[in-house]
Amino acid sequence: MVDVIAKDNGKDNGKNIQNTKKTAYLTFDDGPSCLTEKYLDILESEGVKATFFVIGQQINGEEQTIKREISQGHEIGVHTYCHEADRIYCNCDTYYKDVIKVKNILKKQFGYDAGLVRFPWGSANTYISSYRDNIIQKFKNIGLEYADWNVSAEDSVGNPTQTSIMQNIRKDYVRYDEPVILMHDSGANKMTLSVLNNIILELKEKGYGFDVLSKRSKCCHFYEN
Repeated sequence: MVDVIAKDNGKDNGKNIQNTKKTAYLTFDDGPSCLTEKYLDILESEGVKATFFVIGQQINGEEQTIKREISQGHEIGVHTYCHEADRIYCNCDTYYKDVIKVKNILKKQFGYDAGLVRFPWGSANTYISSYRDNIIQKFKNIGLEYADWNVSAEDSVGNPTQTSIMQNIRKDYVRYDEPVILMHDSGANKMTLSVLNNIILELKEKGYGFDVLSKRSKCCHFYEN
């Protein structure tokens, strides 16, 4: 975490100081992948913690990567088992079972009790519109909190470049003391990997520390400040 930054509010000749702390939450969807270890190398070298929302069917063969994420203090959340909209979102019960399947894998294989879930395409997606409140309550009943984002790298849309990723993050993170930054950890996201150092360095230069998403003052939901 970054040291507290003191800001002079202009009163009492600078003696009345208001303290603010800025923390960025880097989040990565769609892993683990062939790139995850390289992401972890960068995060480790910069002393940064992040949150990874994983796809269950990709864990097989990447067990050591999941173990490394846990051992290095990163957070693991549930994304989905298969990430196929027509299969996971056909009804409330189907998606619930999909999420629980991943949660159980993490608990059984790694002793990790995931407390966060991120809906593929976010909690405002049209697939869940008819049962959104119901699925959120079902998750809450078992101690799962859903997490959206307020900054998107747009790194899984079209043909992202280093410049576009930086611009997409830069235009929004400055609006928040606690930006939740959506990026992706699939094998196709080489541009994200190539610019991650720059993202971290810029955020540090702007006075942000880093932490896992469950440490945020409140979980990030669309339509909420």
